[in-house]
Amino acid sequence: MPNFIPYDLNQSEMVVINYLDQLQPGTFEYAIHHLIEHRLDLSVFFPDYQNDTTGCSA
Repeated sequence: MPNFIPYDLNQSEMVVINYLDQLQPGTFEYAIHHLIEHRLDLSVFFPDYQNDTTGCSA
């Protein structure tokens, strides 16, 4: 007789979320996304990630 692992209804579940589909224009989240992607100058962080030609993606 097989020894099955008992089924647990309290277990976690992985759900795939596409964040760009979740960002609706006019929401606070959309405004934050727009500010970070289009208005802030994040170039001060670029020297920390100089692996364009070698290494893994950041």
